Amino acid sequence: MAEKTIRVLLVCAAGMSSSMLEEKIRKAAAAVGRDMELKAIDSMRITLWDFEKDHMDVVLVAPQVRFKKRGIAEKAEPQGTVVQDIDTVAYGMMDGEKIFAQVLEAIKK
Repeated sequence: MAEKTIRVLLVCAAGMSSSMLEEKIRKAAAAVGRDMELKAIDSMRITLWDFEKDHMDVVLVAPQVRFKKRGIAEKAEPQGTVVQDIDTVAYGMMDGEKIFAQVLEAIKK
């Protein structure tokens, strides 16, 4: 039986650095054969996201918008979505493998 697709939302300030990070996370998932749907979204659009209609498994919050995490969690967690901060060092180093490992750990819980 195939593993289900992991659905991840990456929340950042404006989407510039997250597009590079998004590609690195995708490569890390592909390297281990995991199917992942990854969407990068800016911190303004996340306020409009409907987690009931468009469920995500994990929401990763970039360091520069960490102050939004509480509001995101209030909407997402009741729908079964895990909301986590992205490790600051991993984000700064654009370490897609480490961030993908964080996603895997989050969905285990």
